[in-house]
Amino acid sequence: MRAFALVCLLSLAGCVGTARVEGFTATGPHTFLYSAHTNTVLTPNDDGGAERLRREWIADALSAHHMCPTGYAVDTRRYVPDAVGPFANGGDILYTGRCL
Repeated sequence: MRAFALVCLLSLAGCVGTARVEGFTATGPHTFLYSAHTNTVLTPNDDGGAERLRREWIADALSAHHMCPTGYAVDTRRYVPDAVGPFANGGDILYTGRCL
């Protein structure tokens, strides 16, 4: 029974680490603001797998909002940490962009 409980907790921990927390706002007919929350697994770095995943999420959000059918460009990318200090973990990355 203990082993089963441990397996359940570990599987939940994996899901929490990669949860997709995002926001999308159309700021004009051809412009947008997208935000994605970072954590230990989805780091705020602008290179690597986490950033590729966020770029896919931007494309998904644009498709869901029927925007930018011929593509988009990100004009600015800014990281806003939740807290500052040695135990700070996570924040939001804000992307402003436009349709091509």
